[in-house]
Amino acid sequence: MFFPRDDSSLSRMDGYTVSSAMDVRPMTAVSGAGYQSKSMGTERHATRERRQEQHRSQPPREISRQMEKEVHSLIEESATLLDMDPYLSLEKAKEATKQEAALEKYCEEHHITTVHDSNLNLATWFHLASVYEKNGMFQEAIETYNFLMKQQKRPKEFLVRTRINLGNLYHSRNEYAEAIKNYRMALDQTTREEKLLRFQIHRAIGNILMEKGKLHSAILEYEAVSMNADADIDTCFNLFLCYAQVDDLKKSKNIFLRILSLKPVLDASSSIEKELIDSISSSDIDLYEDLTRLQKESRNLVFSAARILISMFNRNERESGFLWVQKQLDNRRYKDIAHQIEIEKALYHMKNCEFDIAVKIFKSFEIKDVEMRAMIATNLSFVYFVEGNFNVADEYADAALSINRFNPNTLVNKGNCFFVLDELTSAKQLYLEALSINPTHFEALYNLGLTNARLGMISDAKLAFEKLHSIITNDPRVLYHVANMYEQSDNNNAAMKWFNVLCACLPTDPGVLHRIGTFYDVLKDDSQSLHYHLESYRIYPTNLDVIGWLAIWFIKHEMYEKSIEFFKQASDIDPNEVKWKLMIGSCYRKIGRLDDALDVYEEVRNDHPRNVECKFHFLPKSLLSLIEEHH
Repeated sequence: MFFPRDDSSLSRMDGYTVSSAMDVRPMTAVSGAGYQSKSMGTERHATRERRQEQHRSQPPREISRQMEKEVHSLIEESATLLDMDPYLSLEKAKEATKQEAALEKYCEEHHITTVHDSNLNLATWFHLASVYEKNGMFQEAIETYNFLMKQQKRPKEFLVRTRINLGNLYHSRNEYAEAIKNYRMALDQTTREEKLLRFQIHRAIGNILMEKGKLHSAILEYEAVSMNADADIDTCFNLFLCYAQVDDLKKSKNIFLRILSLKPVLDASSSIEKELIDSISSSDIDLYEDLTRLQKESRNLVFSAARILISMFNRNERESGFLWVQKQLDNRRYKDIAHQIEIEKALYHMKNCEFDIAVKIFKSFEIKDVEMRAMIATNLSFVYFVEGNFNVADEYADAALSINRFNPNTLVNKGNCFFVLDELTSAKQLYLEALSINPTHFEALYNLGLTNARLGMISDAKLAFEKLHSIITNDPRVLYHVANMYEQSDNNNAAMKWFNVLCACLPTDPGVLHRIGTFYDVLKDDSQSLHYHLESYRIYPTNLDVIGWLAIWFIKHEMYEKSIEFFKQASDIDPNEVKWKLMIGSCYRKIGRLDDALDVYEEVRNDHPRNVECKFHFLPKSLLSLIEEHH
């Protein structure tokens, strides 16, 4: 049985006849897989029919204009979705290329030459390549750009932009040769009037050469930009880094002066610019925040360049390097950075244990700069604490806390003062307060572990050191305390495990080897215990504990001659200790060398006539009888 259809609908379908309707498959209970419902198909078909009716009633030129608008609309929708949904943006971009191809075909069929612009074709494919790049489909993006490069009608600006994008793609894929090739081809297409674009290309090439370690070639690219009026601070800083790496102090100083001469992002020195900054801050908050961020980044680059330049001076000329850099910063409206360099100078003297000079510099800031008073007080507290002047250190810690209590370094300094005064509970509270501000503060966590250990809170101390180990792995100090906490909690297996980890970090530390040997001794592993004690003795042969252990071990295994060697060495190290020579005499007696034993005991009696143990062993008549019997 067949279902008849409406004649009116049949008459609207091109090429549809009654005979063709008789060939339609009968309706079944289950539709074919992958097919849409009849209602959806009918609706889409009706939409297409309405569009065709509209096209029949409009001239071809107007239809082409509408098709072009659809392409533009798809490109705009794709661009809007690019950040929110890159995949959907890609689908829109692909649809735009299809619609543009249909438009081009329609124009050719209707001989329309003035409406369809060839730039629209380039724009759709260029946008598609950009969307491919955003989706991480770099190979597809490169293929699309290469397809565009083969088009005959393309403006010069489009060619330059395409080459730059290709260079960026190859750079992201670490294909440096292809990236430089495309950048240089783009550079050849630009004119000298396009300064900013040329500078950007030179900087991109310089960045690649710098990454590859070709510093002299990178310098040539950066120099093409740095001495121009439109130079940016990033390029100048990269050039400065190249000069620093080739150890050219003179040129480094010149480019540092060039960096200082660049106009700041936010310059409130003139009243006009100050009014402009105020208007931006009140009218456009986002723009003002961006400008503030750029200003902060540029000043950080200036500070980094100043520090690197000072480090390039020889050690005996370092002081003059600090003075030269500070002078240049003062002369060019960078007084705040000049103050930071003076702080660096004080820290430099602290590292060289020249605390008097450091203290003098820090104290000068108490008069010069009120805003830096908290930082200066914190540093002075640390200096006096290291010198052992705990009362003055405590005073400066209190002064720093009164200005800023949310500085974890200041809280740690105050906690250290309580620690040395044995006020462990107060110290612990300050360390915990510092950790509430900065949970990964190394000194606060480390000192908290030490404080908990002193308070007998072994489990809390162990947790603090293990947390510190998770933040900074394989730090020998932390590993030692973790192992020590396990040992104090009578978990010898875990302690030995952590000491082995520590030994992997410090394979030549005799103390660690001695501790591991002691653990194996407790576990009755004789061979491993001997191995680690011998390794410890080999690295540090004057440790009396290790020497005594080895001598006793050889006695237990009846290797008396070997034990005598260790006892003699112990006696040479500590000649005032009687027991070493008494043990030598005892070993001689064990192996039957009674004459040597008698000589040792006589030497001990002469050196220590009041030693009771020597008198007990030194029995002349008995020894003489033993000697006679022996002979």
